[in-house]
Amino acid sequence: MKTLIEKALIEALLVYMEKKGIRQNELARRLGWSPPDLNDILRGRKNIGKNRQAFLEAKLGAAFKHELLLKISELAEAEKKMPVVVATRPSELIAGKYILTDMEQGYVDKLLAILRGINQHAKLAIKANIDILYRCKRKRQDINEGYIRQLLEENKS
Repeated sequence: MKTLIEKALIEALLVYMEKKGIRQNELARRLGWSPPDLNDILRGRKNIGKNRQAFLEAKLGAAFKHELLLKISELAEAEKKMPVVVATRPSELIAGKYILTDMEQGYVDKLLAILRGINQHAKLAIKANIDILYRCKRKRQDINEGYIRQLLEENKS
């Protein structure tokens, strides 16, 4: 089973060859590899370790690095969209306890985008709100406007 990075490297190599208008033999020559070795890598029969990845990035330059980053991003996004179901008991799976609705998945995606983003104030706001609302859930308290205002005042200090 290929890792996300290995899949991205293979796809980036294929796109690189297409954009440069070269074939496998030419790319193998440029890399100093034998054509069968490159073919095995492109077909997923041979692993691409960190050393080969670093070599490819250094040898093929910025155009390849850019393509690799795009492929990693695309594959990671595709993996995020794949449903992951982890149930401790089959009855929980049947009841839908571990399956997200489309609306829930949409909010999870938005939250992850904020938490993985660069805006530190947005991250802090999300974390603070989750912490406050989670405390209410644990205590089984009704959440109304007055209670939220009280919690916000408590957390200002």
